[in-house]
Amino acid sequence: MNPPAPSSTTDSDPRPISQQSVVELVIEEVRRLILEGSLRPGANLSITDLARRLEVSHIPVREALRRLETEGLIELRRSRSAVVADLSVSDVEQIFHLRTMLETDLLQRAIKVYTEDDLEACRAAWEALTWNSGESTESMSVRHVEFHRSMYLPALTDWDLRVGQILWQASERYIYLILGSTEVADDPNHFRDAHRDLLDAVLERSPRLVRKATAEHNAGGVALVTKLLAARGS
Repeated sequence: MNPPAPSSTTDSDPRPISQQSVVELVIEEVRRLILEGSLRPGANLSITDLARRLEVSHIPVREALRRLETEGLIELRRSRSAVVADLSVSDVEQIFHLRTMLETDLLQRAIKVYTEDDLEACRAAWEALTWNSGESTESMSVRHVEFHRSMYLPALTDWDLRVGQILWQASERYIYLILGSTEVADDPNHFRDAHRDLLDAVLERSPRLVRKATAEHNAGGVALVTKLLAARGS
């Protein structure tokens, strides 16, 4: 659930939070600002300032920042403040290395139990990765997660989901970086086609192919992020 946006702010400003699950909504809002680039790496975050701007108490902001630190999005400071974590090649290499280990195992288990309905869901999720004119990075990011989830779902356990969620949240900033690249922007099918080998390996139900496709797909992601960070001087 996304927090409502007041009419008096711009897209780059935090939006006041309504009463629901306040900590979760603060997490979503701060995460949104980081992913969309409104809060850039190195930006300072004051608990007092965030609480005032989001119209909540200090307690849910403090807890939200603590959880965001576990996602690798921020680094907490002792002085009731935090800083947005840097993007780095070392970070993305570690995240995608762990993703490759987990996702290879998930796919090797999933291909043994796929039904035709499962495979059709994978095909449909892959087709949905075509970039539509005027859509947001957030909407494509959601469909990207759904594609990967469609492949793993038949084998997904509660613990797979818990561990996978940590890795996917940690990699989300880098996915946003990829989605904002000229490689993706210049070709509406580029992002979808970059996932073709994964889909083919799943449809073949081949352990060897899913190992190869997963390793190559994640290595390709690391290579592109490395190139994009170098271009930014990170």
